[in-house]
Amino acid sequence: MARSSAPAFEESQELEMIRETAREIASDYDDDYFLAVADGKEPTEFWNDCAEAGFLGAAIPTEYGGEGMGFWELSAIVEELCANGCMGAEMLFVVNVCFGGITLTENGSEEQKEEWLPGICDGSVNFAMALTEPDAGHNAPNMTTFAEQDGDEYVIDGTKQWISGVDVADQMLMVARTSPKDESAKMQGVTLFLVDPEDPAIEARELDVGIPTPEKQYELSIDGYRAHEDDVVGTPGMGLYQLFDTVNPERLLGASGAIGVGKCAIERAVDYANEREVFDQPIGAHQGVQHPIADSWAKLQSAGLLVRKAAWMVDDAEGMDDMKRTAEVSNMAKLRATEVGHEATDVAVQTHGGNGFSRDYGVIEMWKGSRLGKVAPGSTEMMRNHVAEHSLGLPRSY
Repeated sequence: MARSSAPAFEESQELEMIRETAREIASDYDDDYFLAVADGKEPTEFWNDCAEAGFLGAAIPTEYGGEGMGFWELSAIVEELCANGCMGAEMLFVVNVCFGGITLTENGSEEQKEEWLPGICDGSVNFAMALTEPDAGHNAPNMTTFAEQDGDEYVIDGTKQWISGVDVADQMLMVARTSPKDESAKMQGVTLFLVDPEDPAIEARELDVGIPTPEKQYELSIDGYRAHEDDVVGTPGMGLYQLFDTVNPERLLGASGAIGVGKCAIERAVDYANEREVFDQPIGAHQGVQHPIADSWAKLQSAGLLVRKAAWMVDDAEGMDDMKRTAEVSNMAKLRATEVGHEATDVAVQTHGGNGFSRDYGVIEMWKGSRLGKVAPGSTEMMRNHVAEHSLGLPRSY
């Protein structure tokens, strides 16, 4: 990743300008717009505005059309958009900017970067990533999707599940085994490929999802897809190691979105508590209402500092030892942010009372959407496992 221009945790004037731009973009899109997106509308106008502002290429080098900044700035963009009502923005950035832009920036060939990064920056190229499998889940080394080499091509067969945005993707990052699993080196033997999601060898079936998302979810059946060796991203057999460059930013973009959504929900709770009068005074005058709001706000602020620290570490990481330390903080940040973010939306629903369940107020949609963060990317249980094992030195529990 490019090094952050911000010293330590001080937010520069440049970063405040970025946040102001995010607020200006968000002001053009109300709840009705993002409710329509959750119901299937393509967020084309919003995405184009983000591209024009340079947000999609924030962490992509300037020679490929990006802004040449760092993850520090990118995470702030996502937080600010979500904090100002852009529901689901974090998912759009994860799928396109992280899976596509960051993966190729860190591990793509020069030809792959030149072909795909400019389109990611200007919003004309959409990405998807096919990693999760029905029988592997969090145990990625246990995947069974296999790519068998045949001359200068690989023949890929397998099944993927919970894959976002396949229907609108121009390119997809496919993760597959290229050698059988070896228990003594189970992290090896996995390779990253760029594949065409519209190829007839890939069948996509939409999944019925009960939460608001800006992109549809799919199960994929891959039957004899042929990928050329030029479609390999990075080093064959080392794909899981290369994904460390992607999964830490992925988790932190989700965490940034959770902080933003939590702040948005609490601010709406504050407005409602000031306006809603019962027993001849605003309900916010009662400690039973204001204390949960204040508590959630303080938790969001503290979790936000952990996310900022992790973002700074991503930008300053050099070598595997730094990446391991970054992973420790990233997992803690994701754990705390997604839990307090969802808690904040729950407080907002409770503050609104019956009105909290009306879509007109938006907080029930935030509540449903933020619940996903405790499951993916990376469940809260797996975050705790990582902290216990890698930060505290406890025995491996899974």
